[in-house]
Amino acid sequence: MNLRPAIFFDRDGVVNVSPPRELRYLRRWEEFHFIEGMIEVLAEVKAKGYPMILITNQQGVGKGLMSLDALQEVHRAMQAALGDNGASFDGIYAATGLTGEDVRRKPSPRMLEEAAREHGIDLSRSWMIGDHDNDMRAGAAAGTGTIRVQGLKEISVASDFRVADVPALRRLLLELL
Repeated sequence: MNLRPAIFFDRDGVVNVSPPRELRYLRRWEEFHFIEGMIEVLAEVKAKGYPMILITNQQGVGKGLMSLDALQEVHRAMQAALGDNGASFDGIYAATGLTGEDVRRKPSPRMLEEAAREHGIDLSRSWMIGDHDNDMRAGAAAGTGTIRVQGLKEISVASDFRVADVPALRRLLLELL
């Protein structure tokens, strides 16, 4: 099988605006808001033929703050909105268990490795894009390159690239891909 490179994206803070601190977890589609310009970035990556995989920790399910059905409904609605723009994800992987109990949660590379097996992905030629240290740890552990989108989260783990915003991410991806 010919393995191909892919682009892995974290969800909250990269694809969509992170939920406000008082909510902590996005619980329904009405709370989901794409980061300005991100749909266009996803459409450009898709047009270049790269598989796009969403890798997200969603501990709110494990804490009982939302149901798995509600999470899946958010992802269905997100995919529909992205599909209307030629930008839907090829796979969505969500770790819904609690920290310390769910072996798939980032910083574990397991969701990336699972996606690689299921989608024929060469991790060594792929990129993990995230805004959290655990995204960078998961990508590095899986053998991908790492791109950090700077946000409000503290940075204590290095990444291969760091971008300030979506326009900078778009420019970098156009160079790399």
